[in-house]
Amino acid sequence: MALGDRKIPEVFNKKTGGSKDVRSITSAKELEIKAEYDAGVHVADEGLFNTIAPALYAIQKLSEDIDELRRYITNEVGDGAQGPQGPAGAKGDTGATGAAGARGADGARGPAGADGADGAAGTTDASRLDASTLPTSRPRDRNKLWNNRGVVNVS
Repeated sequence: MALGDRKIPEVFNKKTGGSKDVRSITSAKELEIKAEYDAGVHVADEGLFNTIAPALYAIQKLSEDIDELRRYITNEVGDGAQGPQGPAGAKGDTGATGAAGARGADGARGPAGADGADGAAGTTDASRLDASTLPTSRPRDRNKLWNNRGVVNVS
């Protein structure tokens, strides 16, 4: 599930120039606010503290919730963006053969060779078939014999 949109805009920002808006403050103002926060002015001024205490309590609880979310994502979920890799799926169909590449320094292929002589009479007894000269990987062409770990297969 994707991260949802923000519910409220930022409390303040440091936009300048034409993008400056009603929530824009200067860097100097941000340093002043940080210095007052670090000094505990919001707690030390009892009148101010009593006025904003409920809001400060809610902010503190939100801060604790955010810390717990960070802890959970880091320790329980991992990187939070992606779970563990699942098992590999089935291999898809092999695509079409690509175009022939460059012919190299020798130029284009020469003319086709002459037809071969008729072979000697073969055997129909599969137990007498010599598979040692067959390729050991499946040919791309269909209806070709190949040696699959001692078993003759047809592609």
